[in-house]
Amino acid sequence: MSCARSRLLAQAMSWILPLITVAAPLCPAAEITTRGPALRPTPALVEPVIAEAQRWLLAQQQDDGAFLPGTQFTLGITALAAHALASPPLALRADDPRLLRALAFVHTFRQADGGFYRPDEGLGGYGTSLALMAFAAAGVNDPEVVRGAQNYLFGIQNRDPASICVGGIGYGPEGPGQEDLHNTATAVVALRASGVPASDARLQLALRFIESCQNLSHHQRAPGGIEEPARPERPWVNQDGGAVYSPTESKAGGDWNPRPKPGQPQLRLHSYGSMTHAMIESYLALDLPADDERVRAALGWIRGAYGFDANPGMPDDTARDGLFYFYATAAKTFDLVRQQPFALADGRTADWRADLFAAITERAQRADSGLFWLNGAPRWGEGIPHLTTTYVIQALKRLHSHL
Repeated sequence: MSCARSRLLAQAMSWILPLITVAAPLCPAAEITTRGPALRPTPALVEPVIAEAQRWLLAQQQDDGAFLPGTQFTLGITALAAHALASPPLALRADDPRLLRALAFVHTFRQADGGFYRPDEGLGGYGTSLALMAFAAAGVNDPEVVRGAQNYLFGIQNRDPASICVGGIGYGPEGPGQEDLHNTATAVVALRASGVPASDARLQLALRFIESCQNLSHHQRAPGGIEEPARPERPWVNQDGGAVYSPTESKAGGDWNPRPKPGQPQLRLHSYGSMTHAMIESYLALDLPADDERVRAALGWIRGAYGFDANPGMPDDTARDGLFYFYATAAKTFDLVRQQPFALADGRTADWRADLFAAITERAQRADSGLFWLNGAPRWGEGIPHLTTTYVIQALKRLHSHL
């Protein structure tokens, strides 16, 4: 996250958290905490938690349709919330006025270039992807709006064949070389949900970037068997199959400079859970089968780093950074690969549904208006309960689809 976005986040938290504390004193949801071995959840157990989480989130909706007060991050969080609320089970009806107000609010951020963003936030790629996903989930089909958003995302895609980040999509204003897997994976899923075929040459270029974020040696042929131009070396690759934030950076292990100065150490990039799951989701969105070697390698990393108490692979002092985003991405990929029980690297098997549901319910907090979640590690916006609760709703709904 850039310094500018970090300052914005700090400002947002400074007014959001006092509002939550005053309006809804927190207390642990002990009555739904799982103790002892995790038991397989059932729809009858999961649906009330979803309902309570949605009740809390809907109670936060502002008069203008946003799902949190103020001006910072309102587009992204509102679009994420609308997508979650419009998805089954317990989906809001397409004509529900609360959903319609949220979508109308998202639409106010549409810019002349087709993107959805606030110019002063620098989150054009992310906001546009989330808007496309919200519209698709709610069944909104405005060809002009959708096409404009798609063109905006492709317009900020890195097309420089000499760049190690070629094919990637970033936040928007940073320029070529600053693309990352988080934004690219979100854009790929949004573009596919809005009707772009996986065979589109621009999405196949995005596939090249996604491969560049995997801790695995590159494929040397382009789709269709065409020889590709030589790719830049990635000496940090250790073949563990996991994913990093970008070909030059990992939030779990520092930056890698492809042209270090004499005597400067060459840092290694370490794989971590949330990006590995996001990578798998984007691979599957691009129609790679679950038994593709890239997907299998990523699942192999997950088998050896399985668990929901932390964001796997993150250092001990930042182990819970991005924890709730990890829950959302993990639920999506486990649901998509349809592997149950899940075989672990040590020979044991795990029921990811039971383990994830236990982790989620143990961290629930109750307010008068329902259940919500808050990460004590506030990095990446997870100190904002509107965001973390939305991630939990997404996770629970994907978990429910696999029961």
